[in-house]
Amino acid sequence: MKKRICMMVTGVVFILHGYAQTNGDEHKIPKQSSPANLANYRLTIDVTEREMNGKFLKRNISSGKIIELSRVSIVDNTIQLEDVSATGISEQGQMNTRKLDELEGLNFKILGDNFTSLDFYKNFPPAQTELIRTIIQDRVTFEVWGQMYLDSLRLNTSFHPDLFKNHQADFEQTGNFNTQKLNITWLGYSKINGKDCILVYFKSMYSPFQVDNDTMTVSGRSCFWGKIWILPDTRQIEYAVMNEDMLSHIKLKVNDFEQQFNKQREVIYEKVE
Repeated sequence: MKKRICMMVTGVVFILHGYAQTNGDEHKIPKQSSPANLANYRLTIDVTEREMNGKFLKRNISSGKIIELSRVSIVDNTIQLEDVSATGISEQGQMNTRKLDELEGLNFKILGDNFTSLDFYKNFPPAQTELIRTIIQDRVTFEVWGQMYLDSLRLNTSFHPDLFKNHQADFEQTGNFNTQKLNITWLGYSKINGKDCILVYFKSMYSPFQVDNDTMTVSGRSCFWGKIWILPDTRQIEYAVMNEDMLSHIKLKVNDFEQQFNKQREVIYEKVE
């Protein structure tokens, strides 16, 4: 169903559920007022790769449901995958979709940054390790940036978390990603899916990364930005979207083949029944 997104003016009076009265400060986000139940989400990752001259290489769309089985905190929860599929799209627009049955019902216990360890993936299908890692990383990204810093945000004021001014995440025997100068801004209130939400914007315009494994080395940079709609009473994410542009230089170790390419991602994280 087509979503209707409508921005609301927030500079006058906050009348949404009496926010200003309950919070006491119209320039701060209200405290959570209702307990958050476990929720289900659909994560969709749309990736297009091109050569540096713009020539199309490939496009893939991965989509699946994320079921929350338990939730103690943002960094202590258990999730399950359901209905995961992968779609390849040719330059001519032809689509080939396949169901990833091998991922159906897989459970993941997220505890801190345990998903950066190779041991985390040892019991999962090896051919899908990269996809599993990406699904978990993107979910954690939305959860952390959308919820961890809400009490530090002020209306229309950029907030730069100390942790993400220059934060390198190391993935064992895989590579690293260095988030730099992350900016999080509370833009006000917005309606989506018929619900009034807190709207948070985030961006980092230069974050370098490196990969070094048995077959290749990759170096590059990412710039990303997005928005997160958050339910005020429970502080659960209702909807989120991120766009990412990546430039990479790849070198194969077997024959010294080198190539530069551009990868663009759109990631959508939406609450579902």
